[in-house]
Amino acid sequence: MTETIKTFCRVCEPSCGLIASVEEGEITSLKPDKSHPVTKGFACHKGLAMLDIHKDPDRLSHPLKRTPEGLVQVSWETACTEIAERLNAIKAKHGDQAIGSYTGNPLAFNSTAGPAIGSFIGALGCRRRFGSGTQDCTNKFAASEAVYGSSTIHPIPDINATDFLLILGANPRISHMSFISIADPMGALRSVAQRGGRLVFVDPRETESIRGLGEHLAVKPDTDSYLLAAMIDTLFTEELVDQTVINQHGRGVEELKAFTRGFSAERVASVVGVSSETIKQLARDFAAAPSAS
Repeated sequence: MTETIKTFCRVCEPSCGLIASVEEGEITSLKPDKSHPVTKGFACHKGLAMLDIHKDPDRLSHPLKRTPEGLVQVSWETACTEIAERLNAIKAKHGDQAIGSYTGNPLAFNSTAGPAIGSFIGALGCRRRFGSGTQDCTNKFAASEAVYGSSTIHPIPDINATDFLLILGANPRISHMSFISIADPMGALRSVAQRGGRLVFVDPRETESIRGLGEHLAVKPDTDSYLLAAMIDTLFTEELVDQTVINQHGRGVEELKAFTRGFSAERVASVVGVSSETIKQLARDFAAAPSAS
């Protein structure tokens, strides 16, 4: 007898709804859940491939020890004991910070694995924790901490209601814009263009997402911050900011204004690799749009 169970993908933030078909305790198929209130039948290949990954003959289900003769299966007790002995030896010889951890992205969506690895590393007295987020989303957490006072507060653009979308260094066709947590992200981007909105991609290369969808502003690598600083300076210099909103909600605005004054469009144009007028016009268009993200 086939049983249908609703579940969700644990690979990234949207947690796309899935429907699993189960026979005699074994999952036989995964498909998108069209009744899911958020993802509405959308799921990318990563989540749908989980069944193949789960059943892959190379997937480890027991510890393997590397020996001169090759990999040999050992018991969990043996593996845990030997690993603990080696970690203690390293700690005794080189100190607490000689040990670190590296965890993958799905750990963030596992309610037990995160606290477990934290307790494990804490027991070792080590502060060195690394993961996919070290290269992926850490900038967002650091920026939110600095701007909003908490690393867990993230402004999510309302793509379904925006008229101007500025996309810096992102390739949604490949990444699926997981942090924004919307169903069918490429469909949402296309809808911006279909209702007359603009999409401007800031990227050193013409990515798969740009082609046939939006405008491409080709900047030099690692110059995004210079571009944004020059845009902010233009907004202040040409009095394009909403002073009422700033007075109600802004703090440190004068400090920001003074800082960006040193990054005028004329000064950073050669650094960014685009003309000063292009930078200024981008800022003007962003400010003039009925809604922009």
